[in-house]
Amino acid sequence: MQAKHKRLLLGCLIVGLLLSQGCSEDAPAKEIAPDFSVLLFDGKPFRLSAYRGKPVLINFLASWCMPCREEIPILNRVYGEYTKDVVFVAIAVGDKEENAKEFVDKFNLSFPAGIDGTGEIEKSYGVYGVPTTLFIDGKGIISYRHMGRVTEKLLRYELDRTL
Repeated sequence: MQAKHKRLLLGCLIVGLLLSQGCSEDAPAKEIAPDFSVLLFDGKPFRLSAYRGKPVLINFLASWCMPCREEIPILNRVYGEYTKDVVFVAIAVGDKEENAKEFVDKFNLSFPAGIDGTGEIEKSYGVYGVPTTLFIDGKGIISYRHMGRVTEKLLRYELDRTL
């Protein structure tokens, strides 16, 4: 009987040690946002590094993405309130340029948008699904990455954290 208790205690100790390996008080490493350039649909160039010193929101989307359509009114509303303090840009990925332009027009996206025609931007940011929204602080550090449709509450919270 005592041997069973020792094995049980030893098993609990091992499980506890394994589970505690993921717990740490150290802050997670901050990821620097990779610089990129994209030609926006309005014909103007966009280079991320040109906005150093200002927070940037990057929204990865696609014309065929239903959650992307659903979040545009929310993004537009929040953009209207933060436009003086935060740079917003949408990047279409996994899409055809003509479809992406039509999507932006049809759903009245109010901030600049372009397309990642080569997939390099998508790849450098590790985007594997849309919508994906990144919040980058004024130092060029990715402060938060959200996969899936954003809510107004989440947008405001994360943007306020970057200011």
